[in-house]
Amino acid sequence: MNLAYFLNRGSFARLTPELLQSCKPFKCGNSDLDEFFTEDFLLYGKKLLGKTYVFRLKDKPDCIVAAFTISNDSIRIKQLAPEDKAKIEYVTENGEKNLRRYPGVLVGRLGTNADFAKQGIGSAVMDFIKAWFRSDENKTGCRFIIVDAINEPGVIHYYQKNQFKFLYSSEINEARALGVNIKLLASKPLHTRLMYFDLIDIK
Repeated sequence: MNLAYFLNRGSFARLTPELLQSCKPFKCGNSDLDEFFTEDFLLYGKKLLGKTYVFRLKDKPDCIVAAFTISNDSIRIKQLAPEDKAKIEYVTENGEKNLRRYPGVLVGRLGTNADFAKQGIGSAVMDFIKAWFRSDENKTGCRFIIVDAINEPGVIHYYQKNQFKFLYSSEINEARALGVNIKLLASKPLHTRLMYFDLIDIK
């Protein structure tokens, strides 16, 4: 499903308690995400930690098709290993000023209604987020879309399919940056991997 078709079918709105009550229960197949989009999103909003948005079907406004939460973030250059730092400096064309961080937006939660799985909706939502923050209407500088992806093959594949790259070239580099004992990786891989999409690639 491409973005234009998705937007033609759906309507976009900020998730509020009132909107949630008017809709059928949102189930994406992940209990943590279901709980977040049912309860925890409200606290995040009140504490200014993130804003949650949903897409609903225009012909069935009580049906939430997808939901996501976003917040401000950045890629911090100082904590990167030399090979990872060079990669980011190259893609950001940093030749004039040695910035310590580059602005981005964090997609903290993203879920698709289980009834609409395998229809390309997740990729359409990500295309929307990319276009939204690349638009001139975005009121702040935002170079990257950042995700803390669950370190599972299906999740990683989704982000790679949507042109996301690993911020750290290896789990060892990421573990070191997080202060995790790298000797534990063989038996206990990292729960999540930081990944990014460079918005400059969108014309």
